[in-house]
Parts: sequence; structure tokens; C-alpha cells
Amino acid sequence: MTKAELIARVASRKDLPRTLTKKAYARIIDAVFTEVGDYFIRARPNAANPPRLNYPGFGTFTKRRRNSRVVRNPQTGDLIPIPSQCTVVFTPGQELKGLINRTIVRGNSSAA
Repeated sequence: MTKAELIARVASRKDLPRTLTKKAYARIIDAVFTEVGDYFIRARPNAANPPRLNYPGFGTFTKRRRNSRVVRNPQTGDLIPIPSQCTVVFTPGQELKGLINRTIVRGNSSAA
């Protein structure tokens, strides 16, 4: 899904006010993503208490530090060192997992 598609889907929802324009919805969505990004940029991960954003029914985003490692270039076979870095990991919540698995089961049963 692209940003424009997300804005269009949010703007077309029946349970949201019709008085807002697509441009207003775009600004709201941008503000949400900016705040989430800023939170993970500012937060410092540690093993005991990693920064996390939990959205009930959807899932949890957690900032983690990846250790440095050495990988092999598959084309040349050369070893390439990759420095340690922080990343954000998503873990889907139970409700989202259930919805996804129900959709997959329905899709498989209708194809058979």
C-alpha cells in the first residue's frame, strides 16, 4: 500500500468526519508517523528495557540493536563486515494474527 492509498482509505471511512479534506487526513497521518519515528530515533535500546510501541489489536514495534557480523558476498565470495546497528522489529498482535490466518484459510479452502 502506498501513502496515497492509505490516505484515500482513511478518508473514505464512514466512521470519520466528512468535514476533513484528504489534505487534512494526510497531515494527521504524517504527524502520527513522524511521532513514531521520532520516538524510536530518540529512544536508547538496552537489553533490560527496549523501547517499544504497543498498539493493542495490531501489534508491537520494538527497537533492537543488531550486533556486528561478517557476511559473504554471494557473487564474489568476499567477506564483508557489517557494523552493529539499531533496527525496529514488528510483532503482530493476537487479533491481527487471527484475522490474517482466517483470511488465508478461507483463501485456501475456496481455491480447493
